[in-house]
Amino acid sequence: MSGTAASTGRGRRPLRAPATTSVGQAVLAVGYVLVGLGLATAMAWPIFDTWRLAVIACVCGVLGAAIAVLARLLRWHVLVTVLLTAGVYLVGVVPLAVPSALSSPQGILGGVRDGVVGVVLGWRQLLTLDLPVGSYQAVLVPFFAMALIGTVAAVGIALTPSRSAAWAVLIVLLFGVFGIAFAATDPGSSVVLAGVEITAPREVLLGVLLVAVSMLWLLTRARLQRRAALSLARSTTTVHVQRGSAGAALRRGVLGAGLVVVALIAGVAAVPVAFGATPRTTLRTGAEPTLVASSQTSPLTTYRASFEKSAYSTPLFRISGDTKGIDRVPLAVLDAFDGQVFTVGSGAPASGAQGSGGQAVSFTRLPGGTSPSNAHRVTFSIEHDLGIWTPMPAGLASAPAFSGSRASELAAGFYLDRTSGAAIEIAGGATGRGLVAGDGYTVDVPADSNPSLGAPGATSGIDLNDYPQLAAWVKAQKQPRTAAGFATLIGRLRARGYLSHSVDDDAQASSWVGALKKSSSYSFQASYAGHSTARVEALFKQLVDQQRVVGADATAGALVAGVGDDEQFAAAGALLARAYGYQSRVVVGVRLTSLAGSGVPACRSECTGSDLAAWIQVKAPSASQWTTFDVEPQYRSSPVLVRLGEQYPKYPTAPEQLHAGVAAPPQSQHDGSSSQAAATDRSSQSLAALIAVARVVGEGLALLVLLALPLITLLALKRSRRRRRRFANVPEVALVGAWAEVRDLWADAGIPVTGATRVAQARTVHSAPARSLAELVDAAVFAQHPPTGDDARVAWDLVAEERERVAASQGRWKRFVVALRPRSLVLPIIEMLRDDESRYARGGKSDSGQNRHPEPRRRTTRQENSTV
Repeated sequence: MSGTAASTGRGRRPLRAPATTSVGQAVLAVGYVLVGLGLATAMAWPIFDTWRLAVIACVCGVLGAAIAVLARLLRWHVLVTVLLTAGVYLVGVVPLAVPSALSSPQGILGGVRDGVVGVVLGWRQLLTLDLPVGSYQAVLVPFFAMALIGTVAAVGIALTPSRSAAWAVLIVLLFGVFGIAFAATDPGSSVVLAGVEITAPREVLLGVLLVAVSMLWLLTRARLQRRAALSLARSTTTVHVQRGSAGAALRRGVLGAGLVVVALIAGVAAVPVAFGATPRTTLRTGAEPTLVASSQTSPLTTYRASFEKSAYSTPLFRISGDTKGIDRVPLAVLDAFDGQVFTVGSGAPASGAQGSGGQAVSFTRLPGGTSPSNAHRVTFSIEHDLGIWTPMPAGLASAPAFSGSRASELAAGFYLDRTSGAAIEIAGGATGRGLVAGDGYTVDVPADSNPSLGAPGATSGIDLNDYPQLAAWVKAQKQPRTAAGFATLIGRLRARGYLSHSVDDDAQASSWVGALKKSSSYSFQASYAGHSTARVEALFKQLVDQQRVVGADATAGALVAGVGDDEQFAAAGALLARAYGYQSRVVVGVRLTSLAGSGVPACRSECTGSDLAAWIQVKAPSASQWTTFDVEPQYRSSPVLVRLGEQYPKYPTAPEQLHAGVAAPPQSQHDGSSSQAAATDRSSQSLAALIAVARVVGEGLALLVLLALPLITLLALKRSRRRRRRFANVPEVALVGAWAEVRDLWADAGIPVTGATRVAQARTVHSAPARSLAELVDAAVFAQHPPTGDDARVAWDLVAEERERVAASQGRWKRFVVALRPRSLVLPIIEMLRDDESRYARGGKSDSGQNRHPEPRRRTTRQENSTV
C-alpha cells in the first residue's frame, strides 16, 4: 500500500512502526539470516569439502535462530543470551566440529578444549593445511563458531523493530568473507561473459547473490514496517489514506529492481577488474609458501632413497647452457634442527630446537630485474617429479622464464628465499604441488663464489651437554677456536669417515656399491640412516673410541672409524660449526664439478639420483656471506675398528692402551674457558627466557588496552558531553543541557519515557527530582526573563539526585552496563538519518532521538529586559 496518512487532530503526527516485530517480519528476518548462512556455506565449501560443513550450517542456523527468537520473546537480558549461546557451543562443538574427539572421555575433554581455543587460534591451523582440509582435527571449529555466534547475533539484531535492525546485514555479509579470506590463493578457472573475463566466477556469483538478498530483505522489511505503521494508525485515530498513482508505484518497483540489477552488474564488472589489477590475495597467500615448505618431508631424510637401485640411475633434471663457473646447484636449504631432522625453519630456535641457521626464512615472489653483468644463462628441463624443491643456482636476481604447458601456473607459484637462495615451486598439479616431468625454466645467474670464513662467535650455538661425544672429539683434536681450526676439523671429519649408503649389501645397494668398486677396492660397511642427535652422537663415538685405542698420533688410515654418508656427515658438520660458534645450514643439491676423493659423481648434463649430494654452509656472526664446506666422507680407506684389549695390525704399540686409565668424562666445552662459557650460555638463556616472558606480557597488556579502548573512548565521550552541557557559558543552555542529560540517562538505563512535554515525561518515570527539573527548565525556557547561573546550578544538582535515584534502583552489574551503553550517543545519529515520515511536523524540526520539547521563539520584551 502506498500513500500518506494524517490524523484529524492538531497538526500531523509521525507515522511510526509498532514497538514490536510482527510475525511476518520475524519470519522474514530469520529466513534472511538462514539464506545468508547457506550462501556463506557454499562459498566456504571448497575449503572443507565435507558433508559435515552442511550439517554444521543447518544445526547452527536452527539453534542460533531459536536462541535469538526466544531471547526476543522472553525479553532475556543480553547476559542470559550470551551464557545460553556459550552453553550450546560447548555442548555441540565436539560432535559437530571435532568428531575425532568422540573416541574416549579424555578425547571429549580435549575436543572441548580445542573448541574453546579454536575460537581465537583456529584460523592458524586452518591456514597450515592443504585444501581441502575436510574434518581433520579441529579445523571446523572456526566455521562452527562463526555459524552459531553469528546467527544468534544476526537474528537478534534483525528482529529489532527499530532501524538498527539493518546492522544485521553487516554480520551476514561477514559470513561470506569467511569463504573468501580462507580460500586458496588460486581462484581457479575464469569464464568469459559478454566479452568480459570473470575471475573466480563462483565466488563472484555467490557474493553478488548475498548482496542482492540483503538488499531485498531491507526493501521488503521497510515495506512491511510501513504497512504495520498504517495499521496501527488506523486502530488509534482517524486516518485518511491517499493512494499514490499507478505511476508512482511502478517507479518504486522499478527502483527496487534497478538496485538489485545494479548490484549484480557492479559485482560482475568490478570483481574481475579487481582480480585483474592485482594478484588474488587471501589470508592463505602470505602463509602458504613458508607453510608448504615446512610441511614437506625433509630432503635430507629421503637422501638415501636416491641411491637405491630403482632411483640410482633415474633422471631427475637436465642442465644445459653456460654452466662454466657454476659449481653447485642447490635443491633445498635446511637451517632448522629439532634434534631429529634438518628442515626449513624460521631461523630462530624454537622450544627444543638445537640452534638455528641464523636469519629467518621468508619465501617471497621474485620480481623481474636486471641480470648481473657476468650472468650465465642456464636452462633446466625437469624429467622427474621433484615436488616443491626447485634446482636453482645461487645468486638469482630475476624471476625464471618458465616454459611448457604450465608456464603461467609455475610463474605464479615460484617463491625464493633471498637470504638462503632456496627456491620452491608451489603450483598445483595432477600429482600434487611442485615441478613435474615436462616443466622447464631458464635463469640468469652469476658465477659461484666461496668467501673466506671469518672468526667464530664467543659462545656455542648448541648446548654441548646434549652432545658429549661431539664435545669429546673436538677436545681430542686440540685445535684452536679459529676459522683455520674449524677447517681442520672438517678435513679430519671427512678423512676419518667412510662412505656407506645402506645397512645391507643387497640388491638395492648393488648400484652404488658396484660403482665404488669400479674405482677402488671398496669394502662394504653397514651404516644406519637418520641424522638425529642420537645418530650424530653415535658417529662421533666411533671416532672418539677409535682415536682412544690407536692414539692421536696414528696414521690417517688407522683413525678411520665413522661410517655413514652425506646425510650423517652434513648434520655432523653443521652441528660442529654451531658448537664452534658459527651459523650453519645444510644444503642438498648436485655438484657440477668433481670433488677430489668423492664417492658421489658430479652432474654433467643429466642429473640422476646418484648425483645427489649434501654439503654445509657456514657463516661467522659478523659476516654477510656464507662459506661452503664439503663434508662427504672418503671411501678408499676402509675402517678397521679395534676395541680395548685387541691389537691393531701394523701398529704394535697400540696394545699399550690396555693399561690406560678410564678416560675422564668429556667437558662441556673444548677450550680453557669452559665454566665461563657455560655461565655465559646460562645467562643468555635466562635473558632470552626473560625477554620471551616480557614479550608475552607486553603483548597481553597491549591486547587488553586495544580491547578496552572502545569502552574508554565511550566513557570519555559521555564525560566530555556532560561537562560541555554543565559548564555552558549561557545559563539557559546549561538548563536545557541538564534536561538532555537526564533524558540520556534514561535512554542508557532502558527506562521508557512517554509524553509530549517535559513535565509529562517526568511523571511517567515517577521521579520527584526529574519533575522538579522539568518544571525548572520549562520556567527558564518560557519565562520572560532569562535564567541565572544559580538556576543552572540547581538544575544540575537535580540531575545528580536523579542519577543517584536511578543507580539505587539497579544492581552493580546493571550500573556497569548503563555506564557503557552507547544508546544515548547512537540514537541522535540514527534520528538524523530518518526520512520525513519519522519527523515531527511542528516547526519542521526533528525530534533528534530524545523527544525533546521544541523551544518557542523568544518574545521581544525578553531581549529588551536582558539588556537593561
